[in-house]
Amino acid sequence: MSASVTPTTVEVNGFAYREIRIRSGISVGDCAGRAGISRTYLTRLELGDRVRVSPQVLKGPLDALQLADRRTILANPHSSPIEIAAATA
Repeated sequence: MSASVTPTTVEVNGFAYREIRIRSGISVGDCAGRAGISRTYLTRLELGDRVRVSPQVLKGPLDALQLADRRTILANPHSSPIEIAAATA
């Protein structure tokens, strides 16, 4: 992938996201509502049924948990700079 191409999806670690959400004391329904996605979609993301998501979809759940470092839930936090940039945009 060239440096000028932005990936259309990023790989996420839904299990890590779920753990952070639970430890934050936020229910699936409340988190999904804050994120602007359905409970079903969030559950599928957390359980690993959805592994790749668009940066726009990733933004909602991350904002809902107020995660400062968005690499926290990337499947590979040492991804290429392009993929990290797409996830943190």
